[in-house]
Amino acid sequence: MKFIVPSTALLSHLQAISRVINSKNTMPILDNFLFNLRGNKLTMTASDQETTMMTEIDVIDAEGEGLFAVSAKILLEPLKELPDQPLTFEINDSNLEIFLYFQN
Repeated sequence: MKFIVPSTALLSHLQAISRVINSKNTMPILDNFLFNLRGNKLTMTASDQETTMMTEIDVIDAEGEGLFAVSAKILLEPLKELPDQPLTFEINDSNLEIFLYFQN
C-alpha cells in the first residue's frame, strides 16, 4: 500500500483528533492513530475507549487499500517540523513496516 498526502493537511487533521489520546492509557493500542485507506480517501481515528474521533482527507495518489496503526507521539512530533510538502507513505503489507518519504 502506498499513498501521498500533503504534510500540513495531515498534521492539522491529526492534531484535531489527537485530543482524545490520553497520556496514560490502559491499552497500548490507544496511543495510536488508526489509518484506513480506501480508494483516494484516508480516514484517521483516535480513541480513549469512551470517545472516538475520526477525520477524513483526500490523498493525492493511492495504490492499494488497508488499515494500519501508527504511534501518535512518533508521528506528530516530526510532522510539526516539516514545511508544507507532499509526504509519501509506503506500507509493506507482509510485515506492516512503514516508510515515510519527504523532501530533504
